[in-house]
Amino acid sequence: MKTNTAICIAMFLLAGCSASTDKNGDLTAPVEPLLAITPNVEHYANTIVLPRLNDKRNQNDLAQLLLVSKTLVDPQEGVSINKMEPGKFMLYNMLSRVGLGILPTVGLSPVQKETLRRWRRKYMQDNPADVFFAPSAHEIIDTRAAFGCTHYARAYIAVVKALGLISRPGDLRYVITSKADDYNRALENQDFSATINGHQFVIVRVDSKWTAINTSKGEIAPLPLEFDPDSCRPPHNISIRFQAYPDVVFLFRKIGTDWDDGCGDNSLSALMNISRSGAPDNSAFLWDAFAVGGQNASSE
Repeated sequence: MKTNTAICIAMFLLAGCSASTDKNGDLTAPVEPLLAITPNVEHYANTIVLPRLNDKRNQNDLAQLLLVSKTLVDPQEGVSINKMEPGKFMLYNMLSRVGLGILPTVGLSPVQKETLRRWRRKYMQDNPADVFFAPSAHEIIDTRAAFGCTHYARAYIAVVKALGLISRPGDLRYVITSKADDYNRALENQDFSATINGHQFVIVRVDSKWTAINTSKGEIAPLPLEFDPDSCRPPHNISIRFQAYPDVVFLFRKIGTDWDDGCGDNSLSALMNISRSGAPDNSAFLWDAFAVGGQNASSE
């Protein structure tokens, strides 16, 4: 799950970070809707994405949905125009703890500097790696500093909802997967501390057929006619591949019930447990091992 290939990496775990507390000294965590339509989401959707769709109004529904993803990853108009490498956040967090946080901000734009400060304060207090998973669609579009697959998937769902491109909530779902080789290795060793890398994206149903949209790459992968997102339960694996990662098999681990369901994935801890069990509060290995050379869900 390397971020430079848009596969979210669970890394940069820094010891000794302090958790935020309330006035009674109890631990607190930022709570915000992950996939909500906010005014800035609507503004971006209507001023940036909608004109592109109007230019291609003769395209079919799936092509329009794919165009939304291509817009979000566009280097000039997408949601990562203020992107910084994840290591910048980790370095800023570490140096800020010793009063040297200004050093990593040299050469950054004002928006990037403010994003470092804001995201550290909001998302990195309990675990610095939560910056990969905690920002909401609102935050991502507001800062346009997306750098990982979680960020793109959330922004995509919010924009599609804002534009009314999907009419039924159950036809747009958030997806969490794990890498088959990582899961097999951890399962074999019963290693509950192992990092299980993976990828996050969305699935859409158009004309009764499900298709996966790799929202951090702007590509699609058809799913078989018999695919049912509500059957994504252990112990049987459902696999998928994307052209952007031809040598990687991903295993479905959690699928949202509708377009408002972010799968409870707003922290590193939640993601790692979902990678094992499908539930953010259960770290058990519940899926079978994935057979090497097994049938993949997506078309090649």
